[in-house]
Amino acid sequence: MIKIGDFANIFNVSIKTIRYYESIGLIIPKYVDIYTGYRYFDEDNIYTMQDIISLKNLGFSLEEIKYFTKDSIKSKITNYEQEILNLQNRIKILKQFSLQEEGRDLKMIFVNDENAKGKWLLLGIAEDIDKAKEEKFIEDNDYIINELYLLPNGEEYWVISWTKDYIYIANRPNHYEIIDNKLYLTITDEIDPKNSKVVVYTNVDHKDYTVDEIGIKDNTNVDFIRDEKIVGTWKTVDLVNNIESFNPLKLQRPKDKLMLEKLTFDNNGKVIANYKSGKVVDTKYTKDYVINLCNKDTLSKYTYKEILGKKYIIIEWKSGDYIFGKVINCYYVLEKEE
Repeated sequence: MIKIGDFANIFNVSIKTIRYYESIGLIIPKYVDIYTGYRYFDEDNIYTMQDIISLKNLGFSLEEIKYFTKDSIKSKITNYEQEILNLQNRIKILKQFSLQEEGRDLKMIFVNDENAKGKWLLLGIAEDIDKAKEEKFIEDNDYIINELYLLPNGEEYWVISWTKDYIYIANRPNHYEIIDNKLYLTITDEIDPKNSKVVVYTNVDHKDYTVDEIGIKDNTNVDFIRDEKIVGTWKTVDLVNNIESFNPLKLQRPKDKLMLEKLTFDNNGKVIANYKSGKVVDTKYTKDYVINLCNKDTLSKYTYKEILGKKYIIIEWKSGDYIFGKVINCYYVLEKEE
């Protein structure tokens, strides 16, 4: 049998490493003298240690090695294939960038794909491409792009643009492939590139849509009803994710981050919106709604509240997330100036 020092030398590791592997159950000495603490290793231990070193070199963690099975190999192959795909995507993008003229902004180079152009509807979201093809979907309530439009010439709308093989979401490229009239879009986590999911869409048509025809348009043809409670000037104090989350004692956004500065309502239905940028917008209101506040053809509902002796209105901010994603994800909070 082999003493621990000689055993460590065979594999060019420290005695400390061998002891650590023993402590986590990776390797068990053939014999341990319980009185002296001496450890001895045999031929089987050598084979085990060879396996540990080989699997470490192949990228397995010690936890994965401890519970290693044949399925572990399949899982690691799948992970590596995804990493290769991600690297290939980045290489293609960098090659695109390198073709552009020096000094220009880095922008997408459009290559057409007639199979991609048009309207797509969300089918589901899967953990990887294999499960996506089997339609083994997971719940993902945070994903809001239920309808996807790929406009002619890669034209951008909302946060979406595209070119052959890639769909850009908020300027981040995501690889897609089309199989049997379904689009498989691999979304990679911005913070952790190893974390990804596959979003599956089914094709509706391959029409040449325009930005103007695909967005939501509220019915703004409403009669004026005066609301005496809101006549006056209201100054922005916060921006919240939902109405109930507002607490004047715990403001969520610094004031210098708020674009809308104030709203002024008169008795005749007119509203003046002042922005920190200096922009001034004239619009209208009727009871419970401001017309065309953030975007054209929108009705932004406001809620009146009195909290701790002060008057507030909390109003929907219908940005592109609403126009194209059907989601209202923030509300401006304004306090009345007395």
